Amino acid sequence: MHRMAITALTLACAVVVTPAVAAVPATATAKPAYRGCYDGKCHFTFSKSVSFRISKKRYGFSRVYVSKKFVGGMFNTDMVVVRGPGMTSSLGEGARGGLRANGKNTLSFRVVAITSQGATIRFTG
Repeated sequence: MHRMAITALTLACAVVVTPAVAAVPATATAKPAYRGCYDGKCHFTFSKSVSFRISKKRYGFSRVYVSKKFVGGMFNTDMVVVRGPGMTSSLGEGARGGLRANGKNTLSFRVVAITSQGATIRFTG
C-alpha cells in the first residue's frame, strides 16, 4: 500500500475515534509571545500564519513557520502545517509531529485543536 494511502487511512481513523476538543479562543489582547518559543517549548493559538525563531545551536535551524491550511483530495480537512528549511509536517487535530535537521535535537509538537477561526499548537522541544 502506498504511504499516502496509509497516512490517509490513519488520519481518517484518528478523526473518527478522537472526540472533538473545543479550542479556547485567544482574546484580542492576549497576543502570543513567540519570543518564549526560542527554546522550543511553548503553547499558542493562532488565526493567521506565524513564524518565530528557535535555537539554531539546539535544533539545527533557526526559524519555524506555522499555518493552517485546507488539504483537499484524500483528506478534505483543515490541517496545521509546520515548516522549517527543507522540512514540512502537515497534521490534523490531536496529531503529533517533529522536525529534525542536521542530526540535532527534534523539535516536537502536537496540534491541540483546529477550529474554523484558527488552531492551537503545543511545542514540547
